[in-house]
This record gives sequence, structure tokens and C-alpha cells, in this order.
Amino acid sequence: MWLQRVEIQGHVFKAYQPGGPSSGLLPATLDDVPLDFDTLQPHGSFIGSAAVVVLSDSDSARDAALNMLRFFEDESCGQCTPCRAGCEKAVKLMQDETWDRELLEDLCQVMADASICGLGQAAPNPIRLTMTHFAEEI
Repeated sequence: MWLQRVEIQGHVFKAYQPGGPSSGLLPATLDDVPLDFDTLQPHGSFIGSAAVVVLSDSDSARDAALNMLRFFEDESCGQCTPCRAGCEKAVKLMQDETWDRELLEDLCQVMADASICGLGQAAPNPIRLTMTHFAEEI
């Protein structure tokens, strides 16, 4: 186990980004997955920037995913519509009280398939992984 489940000042390990925002969020139950491309890929993630971020039980996976999409929205160069408009639309949809899972999944698919660069192709990861592992929050 590379991340130890320990309680620090009343916080318990809940989730982590294995490789920055583009890797999305994985639950603490997957704490034994090695941080390399081949082992993360089957979980819908990848190593990305290798900047590990850890969330505790007092953090919201939903809020973290929204923050990641705001980052992608800001970082999009604007050259391709799937990324530019997709990130903007995702942020709006993710701000709703309840996420429209079907619409978000359709948007994720278009972004992943049609974006020119890796930013637009990876932006759906936080959405998809949050819907998969933290459905109770959305």
C-alpha cells in the first residue's frame, strides 16, 4: 500500500488524484494501485503530471471535480470547440444541484473523441471517475 490509511487530526483518507487534474479522482479503496500508466489505465486514470493530491473524508469529490473542470476551462487554448465549449458546458452542468449523468457522459464522449489535444481528451476524467466512484455526492 503506497498510501497509508491513517487518521491525521480527525481526517480519514477518502480519495486521491494519482497524476494531477487530468487523472481524475480515485477512491481510497484503490490505494494499492501502482502509480504507472499501465496499471492506472484500466481504472480510467493515468499518471499525468504525477502530482498526487489527497482528499480526506471532509473534502467533497464533487467540489474537487468541479475545481478540476474549472482549471481545464481556464487552460483550454480555445482552438477546438469540443474542448473550449465542452469544458464551459461541463462546469455549468456540474454546478447544478444534481448532475445530469447521461448528458455529462455524452459530453465527455464528444470531448474525448473530438478534442485536438490531450487537455480536451483528459478533461472528462474527473467527471467520469466522480460519477463512478462518488455517485452519492452528485
